[in-house]
Amino acid sequence: MTPAVPDPSDPWDLGANALMVGSALSDDEPMGEVIVSRRGTLISAGASIARASYSTGRVQVIGYGSRWINHGQLALGLTSGAYGSLLVQQGAQVTTDDLVLGVRGYSAMGYVLVEGYDASLTSQTNAYIGRSEERSVLEIKQGGSFFSNNMFIATCQICQGDVTVTGSATRWVNTGEFVVGARGGARLRIEQGAQVFTANAQIETYPGEPPSFPSSATVRGWDATWTNEGLLRVGAAGFGELTVGAYGTLVTEDTEIRSTYGHGFVRVNEPYASWRNSGDVTIYAHFSISPSLLVDGRSEVSIGGLLRITPLVEGAAPGPEPIVRLTRGELVAGAIEIQERDFDFAGGRLSTGSFAGDLANTQAGALSVGEVYASTDVAGDYSQGPSATLSATVAGPGAAPILHVNGDVSLDGVLEVVPADDTVSFQAGDTVALLGWSGELTGTFADVSIALPLAPGLAWDTSALYTTGEIAVVPSA
Repeated sequence: MTPAVPDPSDPWDLGANALMVGSALSDDEPMGEVIVSRRGTLISAGASIARASYSTGRVQVIGYGSRWINHGQLALGLTSGAYGSLLVQQGAQVTTDDLVLGVRGYSAMGYVLVEGYDASLTSQTNAYIGRSEERSVLEIKQGGSFFSNNMFIATCQICQGDVTVTGSATRWVNTGEFVVGARGGARLRIEQGAQVFTANAQIETYPGEPPSFPSSATVRGWDATWTNEGLLRVGAAGFGELTVGAYGTLVTEDTEIRSTYGHGFVRVNEPYASWRNSGDVTIYAHFSISPSLLVDGRSEVSIGGLLRITPLVEGAAPGPEPIVRLTRGELVAGAIEIQERDFDFAGGRLSTGSFAGDLANTQAGALSVGEVYASTDVAGDYSQGPSATLSATVAGPGAAPILHVNGDVSLDGVLEVVPADDTVSFQAGDTVALLGWSGELTGTFADVSIALPLAPGLAWDTSALYTTGEIAVVPSA
């Protein structure tokens, strides 16, 4: 049976009755379908799509001006083996109070597609993607829009839910709770120009036996962006994954990562991936054997506040392996509180206003001082290996050290001194304090490169670099 509602002046109003599609009243007619098109309007008081066991039901709302207004719950795939689908396409609009995909029973599945410019689906109260063992799917594509209040993806321990948001001008705005993996295994993918807006989002798998895969979210593709206001929490009881891939952008305020054995993590590890966190990032770790924060692949992570590590279990060490690993990307943080064993500075570029703990730049990393922050304070020791670099950006003469170490300093590798954008030529007698330390200094830089502009006939004197930490402008020989 395929009813149609072609005339907007004559809407199909079911009054107080619910819409039931694909109820499988007999084995001969397991499939049901409703099409709303050509500016038609459907009004219902609740809806069940694929209600009976092993039934199939589908509702299509297609074209500009076509609408479905559902007062109550819209449920797809209500019991074992049932498959219910909803297609909202080409400018059509659907509004419901609650949305449930895969309600209960073995292999019950719901599928929703919102596709095309101006096509929209609105769930005004609660939306559940995956309340049964079979994976239920929500796709928002190619300019479609989804507006939701409270969103829960995979709501039981064996439940599975999969959401994909993809395409230029595609958007999802969620105003209430947003939980990826409320109790089961969930997957969220934001791709190729799509925009997602949430508040206080969570990516987690709750205590108990973990599902076949942890809950995860991925932001990847040109101009794909996830913006979260408030607190973003990744991992509960140690499970939860967030990946920012090539050209993807994650924008957050405050973030907590909770990880056991490294199973809760944020990875920003592909070219031109970007994570901008305006507040603090706190990593609660327990016996981690892999990083909870990985910055790699020419990516960029910017943390406006404090990046710190603390034990997930009171009195226990965060882990035998590093909790934060910086390799080929760039990490910028207002302040960092990390013990040396928990931070693997393997490469890439690090900029911070302060570092509480010993900072070991002994591999292939570059510590940048004076560029993002006027100076960097290390509340511990600083050591630099033969393949590492200290990059100092200088705006003008100054007596305060750009890098101050409240401990011992061990030097090797490269010192490069470069000018800030508005730096003018230095004059005879000008001095620049590059280093300051409270303990002992051992070693020297294997190579010193100073690219600061000088007035004619002048040169840089580095003879006091390892005694006072200063370089000075003198007449050239």
